[in-house]
Amino acid sequence: MSKKELYVGIDIAWGEKNPSGFCVLEPQNDKLKIIDIKLLYSIDEIIDEIKKYFDYNLHVGIDAPLIVNNEEGNRSIEREFNKDFSKYKISMLPVNRKIMTKYSQTIKSELLYEALSELGFLRDYNSSKTIFEVYPHSTIAVCFNNYEILRYKRKKGRTTEFLKEQLDIYKNYLLEVIHVNSFFDTDVKLLRGKSLKEYEDMLDSLTCAYTLFHCRKNSTCKLYKLDGMDTFITPI
Repeated sequence: MSKKELYVGIDIAWGEKNPSGFCVLEPQNDKLKIIDIKLLYSIDEIIDEIKKYFDYNLHVGIDAPLIVNNEEGNRSIEREFNKDFSKYKISMLPVNRKIMTKYSQTIKSELLYEALSELGFLRDYNSSKTIFEVYPHSTIAVCFNNYEILRYKRKKGRTTEFLKEQLDIYKNYLLEVIHVNSFFDTDVKLLRGKSLKEYEDMLDSLTCAYTLFHCRKNSTCKLYKLDGMDTFITPI
């Protein structure tokens, strides 16, 4: 009898003090059921949570770079992605060690990748334990928002009221593919400051997990290589 599949999503915080969004989803009748969703503060906490499900086939999607070999500039992943998605005005920011170490002396997502690699997770689509970089913006645009970016991230000129409206849209998009759960009962309009950002992080973790589920069920996805191995995946 084949093992059940679970999908893990991690919206990892780049800095030392902020929490990371974390979720575990299980396929159920063509949609996904939330098994767990929470905020975690350390790499060790994330590893411990993943170990709880080690008897399953696990597919982990992380919204952060797994490997950063370049000191400056872009990785090939960002260059290729930006070329593919330029017609939709969707792009990824540069990823390099100089930028990443501004937030933390170590690159947390690299440490997580190294730890999960030691546990047998591979950048191999056919493995029972997979790990890939994902990008919530492209998943949302392709799967839900008619190839347009959903502007739910805080940037200059975007009011808190506007961001809450966008997060409400985001939440309803995810309800199209994820079963009803008490997590979705949260009234985004009532959230303030830190709690608003943390809710956004958990929504992003759901999209990270959903990306891998979607791509394993649909052929309209693309894998981007780094150092000769598949590393990043997105619907396209």
